[in-house]
Amino acid sequence: MKNLIRILTLALIIAAPVQAAKYAGEFLELGVGARGIAMGGAMAAHTYDGSSFYWNPAGMGYVTGIQATGMYADLWNGLANFSSTGITLPVTGSVFAVNYVRLGVPDIQKHPDYDLQVAEILARAPAFRFVVVDGDTIFINSVQEYLAATGASPAGLFSDTESAIFFTFAKYNQFTLDLGWSYFTVPMEMPIGVNLKLLNNKLGEASGTGIGADAGIQFRFPLDEIILENWRAKLSYGAVVKDLTRTQLDWGEGVKDAVPTNFYSSVALEQKMPGRNSRMTLAYETEKRYERHRHVGLEYNFENVIALRGGLWQDEWSAGAGIMFWRMSADYAYYARDLGTTHRVSVSIKLK
Repeated sequence: MKNLIRILTLALIIAAPVQAAKYAGEFLELGVGARGIAMGGAMAAHTYDGSSFYWNPAGMGYVTGIQATGMYADLWNGLANFSSTGITLPVTGSVFAVNYVRLGVPDIQKHPDYDLQVAEILARAPAFRFVVVDGDTIFINSVQEYLAATGASPAGLFSDTESAIFFTFAKYNQFTLDLGWSYFTVPMEMPIGVNLKLLNNKLGEASGTGIGADAGIQFRFPLDEIILENWRAKLSYGAVVKDLTRTQLDWGEGVKDAVPTNFYSSVALEQKMPGRNSRMTLAYETEKRYERHRHVGLEYNFENVIALRGGLWQDEWSAGAGIMFWRMSADYAYYARDLGTTHRVSVSIKLK
């Protein structure tokens, strides 16, 4: 019964693009990359690797070599699978990337319209509201009684596949900010980035396509230049506008859904810790597409070898860890949600 409830809930979620534009493209809210998931999604201000196309395309500007990334997750106790793969290519001072994101939900039960069937039964006189199920005669007086009697047997199965291809362009910028005071200048980092994304949804026999765009920017500067001389920390700010053109999904025959624009605003503090490359990062982020959500993330990175992470997605928590060696990094995230816990594994490899 518990699995049935999850299946019905999941079916409602993934079918939402057909039923209401409010939830169009909802699969892209699931998050890409185990590091970002483990940190509660609070990534727009300090993301810097191949998964940045999702969190803030500006962060791709920090990638200095050819990088291949991938992620896989079984969601909601195996009811769905979610994956991504991509490659990032720095070219003449800029960065280009292509990433593919896919959500697949197989073997979804197709049920008839029980309201119509039960309405026909309830329209009869009480003496004729009996149905025979497995040799037992049962009196029907509501939809709930009908479902309990028949066991809600499916009329068949269908699948849902939702995917997106992201084309990303990013550029790293560095300059010195002169505040006009004597000997008071601040070195600033300001990467910028944009996404062009192609969406394709297939739900049963229905299919929809769409084109959207995202844009992001980051600002980062050392605090020892303006506050305390010995404070070895960096302060970052990131802003992202997702679906800035109100991405439309065209289902054919004049049926279109629009993905509402979402704005992310994030701040992060990266504190140098004892050790050559150890650091602590604390991040806070807000977003508002349908309602305001808050994200909090914490990461301790020891010598660029091991990282421990934790976060909050509004009131749902996440945690994870990462290990870095040679040109490869592997990350894991655990995310507790109402539909069930999910586990994410992602890998990044520097090819050159």
